[in-house]
Amino acid sequence: MGGRMILVAVAAAMACGPPPAPEGDVAPLIHAAVLRYEAKQFISGERLPICVRIHGQAGEIGAAVRDALHQSLPDIRSAEACAIVEGDVYLAGSRVPAALLTSGPIRWIAADEVEVAGGFARTRSSTSRPTYRVVRDGGRWVCLGPVVTGVPL
Repeated sequence: MGGRMILVAVAAAMACGPPPAPEGDVAPLIHAAVLRYEAKQFISGERLPICVRIHGQAGEIGAAVRDALHQSLPDIRSAEACAIVEGDVYLAGSRVPAALLTSGPIRWIAADEVEVAGGFARTRSSTSRPTYRVVRDGGRWVCLGPVVTGVPL
């Protein structure tokens, strides 16, 4: 009887932990989904230079993220290509306005669902730091939009 209780307790504890990440490194695809969503929501129609920062990556944008964004955001730059001056974002060394998009960290909800911290900055008055829900739909990752919390149903 005692052994069964321990087995049940261990199984319950394992079920409460975060789900395992899927096979292979899908993080670049998840970050790309968030960055595409942010660009569409915050920059749609504007011809601003876009700089990107991925949580946990220093310097250059990873090749896998850049490849995943090639069709929709071909001219992205690394975060270091932008400078924030008094709360406004510019291309570094110039006064050319730019936008800074961020993605990460990723928090796994299920094997096919994550929440990702995002961010958009352009001016002091146009800065946003939402958390996004991203799901696997067939063979691709899709950002569904911001997670809404604190709203009674």
